[in-house]
Amino acid sequence: MNKIFLMAFIGAVTFLAGSVCAKEVSLETGETFRQGNLTVTCGLTLTEDVPQALKDCQYWDDFNKKCLFEKKTYTYKNLQCVEECQYWEKFNSSCHYQTKCSFDSGQKSFVRTRCDKFDDFNNTCVKTNDIKIVQ
Repeated sequence: MNKIFLMAFIGAVTFLAGSVCAKEVSLETGETFRQGNLTVTCGLTLTEDVPQALKDCQYWDDFNKKCLFEKKTYTYKNLQCVEECQYWEKFNSSCHYQTKCSFDSGQKSFVRTRCDKFDDFNNTCVKTNDIKIVQ
């Protein structure tokens, strides 16, 4: 009798401990879930001529537990291009210039536009530079 009771008690504790710690998260394509140092992003299936775009948080607010700015990483085969905030203002938590990626499907390459000269007074980009990313 004591053995059966003990086995039932251990089974119940194990079941309850496992269900208390479990967490289910449903993501749409491109969405990101972040908890502590774990980041999970739901991606697309790769197709032959279309780059895959994945979002990730570039600037995170630890106090409010929310993303302030998301960056996008475009991947095509072994090429990568990242759209991210190049000029971030901490005081207002805002991005004044974000790099841009475009994909040339004919040449199978990316063009990344960055700001070469930024006007800090007006918070605008004065001069941009295009960089071609090829294999």
